[in-house]
Amino acid sequence: MVKSEECMISVILTTYNSGLNLKYSIDSIVNQSIGLENIELIIVDDGSTDNTTHQIIKDYHKKYPRNIKPIFLDKNSGFPGKPRNIGLQHVSSDYVIFSDDDDIYCDNAFNILYNNIIKYDSDVVICNAYVNVEGYKFPMIFDLNKDIVNMNPLSNQENFDIMTNKINTGLWARIYKKNIILENKLKFIEYTNFEDANFSLELLKYLNKITILPHNLIYVYNIREDSSIHKHNLKLFNGMIKGAYDICNTIKEFKFNIDIILINFISTILLVFSQLKNDEKEESILKLFKLEKYVDENFNFNFNLKRKELNILNNAILKKSFQKAILISHIYKKLYNNKHIQKIYKKYRSNNFNLKN
Repeated sequence: MVKSEECMISVILTTYNSGLNLKYSIDSIVNQSIGLENIELIIVDDGSTDNTTHQIIKDYHKKYPRNIKPIFLDKNSGFPGKPRNIGLQHVSSDYVIFSDDDDIYCDNAFNILYNNIIKYDSDVVICNAYVNVEGYKFPMIFDLNKDIVNMNPLSNQENFDIMTNKINTGLWARIYKKNIILENKLKFIEYTNFEDANFSLELLKYLNKITILPHNLIYVYNIREDSSIHKHNLKLFNGMIKGAYDICNTIKEFKFNIDIILINFISTILLVFSQLKNDEKEESILKLFKLEKYVDENFNFNFNLKRKELNILNNAILKKSFQKAILISHIYKKLYNNKHIQKIYKKYRSNNFNLKN
């Protein structure tokens, strides 16, 4: 394994039954222009049950034994939080990058991230990313109207809004000072897909300086229909409900308007709820109602969501019209899953951003 003084960056790549997609992700890291000799790649396999994923990791470790460290967990944890926490325990360089097993970094990504975190002595550097939805590729939009932004995220409402509204709370296309994470004993929650949002929001409390490069697109976030992360099921829903309470506890400490955070995670949960099976909705809607009452009591939130159809669904839930809400969600499920509508939407998004498919 490469020694800490020899590598500039540690990359934590978590995976579960990713198969051949993992190969593309690893290739995008080992082929970075910064040079593999400057990279420590920690691959945490979260108890994969397919032979392909295991074999790919072993093959790459055999090929690059000094720079790739495989960690195999005996049992799948169900969510990305635990493998990421384990990966953090093995980081030896001063800077950390995260990656998902079905996404890729562009060739010059690490050079851009590393050079700028050194240049500006920032705690975090954030770049932009492409989103690839089944072949339709478009860039995420950071509406900042600047080539570069250096700021303290908690110095005022404007900066706070940038970090919680104009920029996503994922881990994509970012580099972190390791000590900011370790010295403040930050960990990912381990029972939800909201682990990245909660981590990013909690981290804001300890940051003195963030650098944002809105026009540098360095990452491709792939959304695939067969990805376990994007399968909307009862396990995902229950994890999100639990994670939402953690997010509420995290944002209670902020002395800023936090409505946009509440809007985003409630909207996401409603979308997942709409995709559940009929019998699953019967047992889940009360959990959703209790969460929203908790939000109302603690934040005096008016539940004015951005999407009109979600407002209709949400209002029915708040009024305890549960059967009506379930019926509405059934209609939404059919619309959301209509292949023709999905195709039109994807083409609209890609054409709107003037990108080739």
